[in-house]
Amino acid sequence: MVLRGMHVKMRLEKVRLFFFLVGDSSADSLLDVGGTSGYGGEFQDFNTRFRFKCTVNLEAHRLKGAAGCAVIANGCQLPFQDASFDWVFSNAVIEHVGGWEQQLQFAAEIRRVARKGYFIGTPNRYFPIDPHTLLPFFQFLPPNYQVSVSRYALTGMRREPQSMDLLGKAHLRRLFPAATIVGLGLPVIKNNLVAYFRTANV
Repeated sequence: MVLRGMHVKMRLEKVRLFFFLVGDSSADSLLDVGGTSGYGGEFQDFNTRFRFKCTVNLEAHRLKGAAGCAVIANGCQLPFQDASFDWVFSNAVIEHVGGWEQQLQFAAEIRRVARKGYFIGTPNRYFPIDPHTLLPFFQFLPPNYQVSVSRYALTGMRREPQSMDLLGKAHLRRLFPAATIVGLGLPVIKNNLVAYFRTANV
């Protein structure tokens, strides 16, 4: 229960920063890359604060009942024209798309389809506890070892063993060179990172 409360509080911190970034978004469109139809609570305002919202996910069952449009697609190959959406949001997705080459593609697609700006959240690679498994230093294991060790996760990930590639601030600066990179969450060592960008003429 304590962990759940902390998780909600940290996600709220991201949401507040995002809405501060976009300002009055009542006439704007939003693309949520990797989002799900189950967003509620701290993410509920995403369904009402924008004129139009579209959610993209690789897995169809995660989009069932999604508000606005729902598109089954890969975030590394978004099926939209350049500057199709005013804002692009993605939370805790980029670490799951594959290795560095896939992350480069993902970042390029985010930048390509965003007209006014974007907001990308991801766990901090250099926070000692991996948030997906709650295991210490899990993120530094090679991918094949991650799959094996994730069976011992202290979270639901033990039922779906997988690997991931967490990022640090330097990685995000390379992926989003025009963005501001900030740490959020716990004091001293921030457990979450955000790359956000807003065009100067907004």
